Amino acid sequence: MRFAFTNGTIYSGYTTAQGYAVLVEDGKIKDLVQADEIPADTTIIDVNGGVICPGFVDLQVNGGGGVYFTQYPTLESLNTIRDAHLQFGTTSFLPTVISAFQEKILETISAVREGMQQYPSTFLGMHLEGPYFNPGKAGAHDTACIRVATHEELDVLLEAGKDVITYLTLAPECVEESVLQRLVESGIVLSAGHSLATYDQAMHFFRNGVTAITHLYNAMSGLDTKQPGLAAAALDYGQAWTGIIVDGEHCHPYAVRLAKKMLGEKLLLISDCAACVGSDIPFTDFGNFKAYYRNGRCETEDGRLAGSALTMLEAVQNTVKMVGLPLDEALRMATLYPAQVLKLEDKVGQLVPGSAANLVVLTPDLQLQQVWVDGEAVALHKK
Repeated sequence: MRFAFTNGTIYSGYTTAQGYAVLVEDGKIKDLVQADEIPADTTIIDVNGGVICPGFVDLQVNGGGGVYFTQYPTLESLNTIRDAHLQFGTTSFLPTVISAFQEKILETISAVREGMQQYPSTFLGMHLEGPYFNPGKAGAHDTACIRVATHEELDVLLEAGKDVITYLTLAPECVEESVLQRLVESGIVLSAGHSLATYDQAMHFFRNGVTAITHLYNAMSGLDTKQPGLAAAALDYGQAWTGIIVDGEHCHPYAVRLAKKMLGEKLLLISDCAACVGSDIPFTDFGNFKAYYRNGRCETEDGRLAGSALTMLEAVQNTVKMVGLPLDEALRMATLYPAQVLKLEDKVGQLVPGSAANLVVLTPDLQLQQVWVDGEAVALHKK
């Protein structure tokens, strides 16, 4: 079946176009053509002046639909999380596993591998967030699980997680150089986070294989002018892919604008969302603590942030309305740039010939109208 999205503004990646149509055939983007060049046997989908863009790509999804993936590492859980995030325009993501013991991590790898086989344009691999952290910046992670990376553990994880673990957050100052080099050689994207690295340490790691930053400003050494840390180094270096949580809670809009000025196309949106997305559960019980969902925050009982209650749709809306960035750039931060981190921009994150027909249609005021995955319409719940 072939159909065409028409009568909207197309944000295909780097290009913005009006008077054109997005042709979709057999679950793939066929082409972008002028409206008067649409083949005669094509089903027309009129978006009534809306926004047509790639489906959102999120590198840090902890849960959704009332399910926290690390707690319930099954294919069923992944599909529940997937269904929840499709309701907010996220069509591709990395299921994220927080600091856990090895046995649990192996269970998550197995589930994600199954998910990648079932929905390859949705599950892009796995983000292992921890357990190789600086205990001084553990955040809401269980300190009992935080440990030093060893070659013995990597023997197991790298074998089991081959082609599944695609992104790893660690505190590089807590990792032995030989271990770090081995991780670099594995091809996994290494991201600095939950770290107390000094400025000089961070700059060293950026030049030696660490290519990303996890949730800028949060759970890391900061911008102190006398003792600058990881956040300062990230802004100064300017070449590491840098995720940021734009929910108005994790950092001030000014801090987002500052990061954008310093990092340009290296700054991207992440949700770091918890199980509450697409659910009305009041909290998640982790045994050693509870994460409560209240007042737009995901937090521990004593008020420390524990992930977010953010969707990528809200992240885009906030980036435009709260931060003041142009819509085309906010959309790239939620689609193209995260796809580029994983070197998958020819498959997702853009509307280009041959890419997956993962699309989002928004109204002019950025409300969600339609979601499509692999050329199939997603049934959206009425609010």
